Amino acid sequence: MIRALLLIALVPALAYANVTRPCTENRPVPTNVVIEGCTAPPCDLIRGQNVIAYIDFTTDRAVAEMTTVPTATALGVTAPYPLPGNFADTCQWLEGTSCPLSPNEDVTYRLTIPVLSIYPLVSLSIEIDIIDENGASVTCFVVDAQVVPAARDSKN
Repeated sequence: MIRALLLIALVPALAYANVTRPCTENRPVPTNVVIEGCTAPPCDLIRGQNVIAYIDFTTDRAVAEMTTVPTATALGVTAPYPLPGNFADTCQWLEGTSCPLSPNEDVTYRLTIPVLSIYPLVSLSIEIDIIDENGASVTCFVVDAQVVPAARDSKN
């Protein structure tokens, strides 16, 4: 019975692959990133829906505050991809812990990225850099993605 429950719990985890790559400048990489609904790049970003990602990382120092700084590159242009409201306050979205963080603390962060219905249908790379109160990277990764229409949009 316990083996069956364990198998049921592990199968969804095995279905998700780490679909990211490291950032430049040797910034710390997360130990794992799971993007709901994405098992291989490019990940689909469905217009009008939120993308949810779970980012596991280990701090290499004490951290009092963190901010999520996304940057998008599409069609050769790189631009900030600001998160609305309090979504950029990383500390508000930690699971099982809170800021301040201790050195070598294992952290899971639930990232929500709204994909507005007005976004163009385009392929892009999104860099997610989580920075501390001093502007230094705590963890960083890049994901290749494409904005796709919602099912109701594709009928137009």
